[in-house]
Amino acid sequence: MSYSSLPLTSKLFQLTFLTCALALAGCGGDGDTVDSIKPEIPGNPGQPEPGESGEDGTGAPVSGMNVTPITLTDPNGNITRTITSAGVSAAVKVTDKSGNPVSNALVSFQAEGVSFGTSNSSVLTNEKGEATISVKPLDSADTGSYQLSATVNYNELTKTTPSYYFSLQSIQVLLTEFALSSSNLDSGSNTNITLRTKDAVNDVYQNDVTVNFTTSCGSFDSSSVISSNQGDVSTTYKAIDGNGNLCEGTQTITATPANNPANKQTKTVSIAGVEASSIFYTTTEKVQLGASNSGSSSSGQIEFTVFANGRPAANQQVEISKIQAPTDFSFVTLNNQAPRTVTSDSQGKVVVNLYPGALPGPVEIKATLKSNTSIFALSKDISVATGRATQNGVSISLSKNVLANSVDGDTATITARLVDRVGNPVPDGTVISFVSEGGRVTPSCATNKGICTVEFSTQNPRPVDNRVTVIAYVEGDKDYIDKDGDNQFSAGDIFTHNIGDFFRDDNENNKYDSEAGEFVYRRGATGAVCAPSSNSQPNITDTCNNKLSAILRKQFILGLASDIPVPSGLPGSVAANPTNDLNTPKPVSFKVYGNSARTVSMPSGTTISVTAEDKTNYSPAVQLVDTSTKGPNDEDIVSTRIEISNAEPNTVVVVKAGSSTFNINVDANGSGSQSNSGLPVGSSLVLVSKSTTCEAELTSGAKTVPSIVNLGIVKVVDSAVSYKFEYRGCRPNDRIKVTVVTPSPAATTTTTLIDVR
Repeated sequence: MSYSSLPLTSKLFQLTFLTCALALAGCGGDGDTVDSIKPEIPGNPGQPEPGESGEDGTGAPVSGMNVTPITLTDPNGNITRTITSAGVSAAVKVTDKSGNPVSNALVSFQAEGVSFGTSNSSVLTNEKGEATISVKPLDSADTGSYQLSATVNYNELTKTTPSYYFSLQSIQVLLTEFALSSSNLDSGSNTNITLRTKDAVNDVYQNDVTVNFTTSCGSFDSSSVISSNQGDVSTTYKAIDGNGNLCEGTQTITATPANNPANKQTKTVSIAGVEASSIFYTTTEKVQLGASNSGSSSSGQIEFTVFANGRPAANQQVEISKIQAPTDFSFVTLNNQAPRTVTSDSQGKVVVNLYPGALPGPVEIKATLKSNTSIFALSKDISVATGRATQNGVSISLSKNVLANSVDGDTATITARLVDRVGNPVPDGTVISFVSEGGRVTPSCATNKGICTVEFSTQNPRPVDNRVTVIAYVEGDKDYIDKDGDNQFSAGDIFTHNIGDFFRDDNENNKYDSEAGEFVYRRGATGAVCAPSSNSQPNITDTCNNKLSAILRKQFILGLASDIPVPSGLPGSVAANPTNDLNTPKPVSFKVYGNSARTVSMPSGTTISVTAEDKTNYSPAVQLVDTSTKGPNDEDIVSTRIEISNAEPNTVVVVKAGSSTFNINVDANGSGSQSNSGLPVGSSLVLVSKSTTCEAELTSGAKTVPSIVNLGIVKVVDSAVSYKFEYRGCRPNDRIKVTVVTPSPAATTTTTLIDVR
């Protein structure tokens, strides 16, 4: 393009710029934009100073270097100072002092607000010495003004162009050829969208324009697309919203150019109604409901989900019906037992309210699609099972019930188990309370699956009778005979054991003694006869009514025992076994208590054993003595005598010689004999019975005091503290030993010796 063809303003600008440039060059400039080429050597025009010469791309020497000012041209080849998203080309030309083009010089462009066509904003000059690079705005909405410069490096020569000032400008974008591959869709299906972006001023297709897509219902595989390849834009619309819900009916799709929102375009799609294809029971946990009279939650919920083409389907009608349930069970709304139609929500969910009655039992709910009754789902794991604690459903167990009185901190675990009148665990969180006559007890616990535990620990106060009364109590229902079988207390039903106010019966006499300061719990009811008070269920007369609700109670006793046993009936000595019947055992009966008042056993875990100490140790010997003599006629009269020595006094020794047996009595000195044995001299004798050994063993009673001892009422039962041992073969000076060992934390060993006389 010739200079004369430029617009007037452009010509004036270039002329002015050129004049200034020449003036700066002649005067040396201001040192900022002037080249770094050294001045020629005086007297030698055209010759550069050392370091100024170089070579062009062909290897020919280069003397000096010239760089033209930057020019910007738009896509139509016009010189411009405005850059739109269509981009421009920036160009410079590099020559030597002689005007010859310099190829392969490195030209680096610098500017803010734009991006360049190479990754490092640099290009090499071609064989004509020209360097060209594309320039585009970083932000198509930016309308600021900036400056552009280029720096040329060739061997050791460097030169920078003057700044070229430019402005960024948004183009007027039109959306054309906006089309859908299909405008009639099934629910959950999709359609392709295509359009092109065009420069409204130049009427050319425009790349790098961002187009945003929105819709009244649905989603896009990409909701923001940048045009390319002659302004092409494409995306896919899906008739499913961002939450996975299906769309239906007429929906609008809007395409908006980011830098010209006023030129947005719309299309509509017609989406067929959602047709449910499946329904599932989507409650994942077991649902166990408390009976209506349980005091727990009076309702529950379950959930079904409707799907169409694998997606949750909203606004679908579903019929809810009862397959099986207790007769007083209702659903959807309170007291409703007939099939009801409900509509799925935006997530395809159908929530069904459940209302248990008083009767327990399994529940099964059916959900059926109204649009296709062959498609249905059934609920799983639903039941009405839990009611209030009932009077005969309170159970207390102990890890042990006789503890060490001599120490603080001996503990027992108390476990409470509560069920309703049909044997189901009470609702979780049911609180049962405890009060104790002595020691320390955890005040309460809350049930989990009908069970909870507390701890009893020894400490002051310690009751003088060493028996601690503890009572557990909880809100619940009295026990009754359900004559009409409706699992509710109603007219005609009878209490089996009516209870009212209660007390802690510290002295175990089955009556409330206010002067003794016994703990009491009052409600002050009247109007019905109370059942008699008992050790396990203390009850105050004239405090009962005919209502079902009551404070249930369970009383039990803990023993506090000494670590030193208190025996009863244990003799200081026993008679020796008869010499003629050493092997027949002789019995000795006795009792072992855990306190001097004899109201408790030894502590749980205590061991009681009986052993013998054989103090008599003999080594009997036997010999055959020849007692032959001469007769009147000097004939030999053969005779022998069996002699026993060092045997146990006052016993019988058995001697065998061949097939003959001899029982020889031993005198008080341990000797014995039998003359005229009839045995020939030299016969071999064998001692069959040398001596007896004293033996004793415990034959009756608990060798280890059990964890749970029957402490009886007021005093421990005899059978829990009664023992018997037997001894045999015991001779005078032997001893029998009774050993009692108590466990930690009050471990003590006590031994009682009994002499044999």
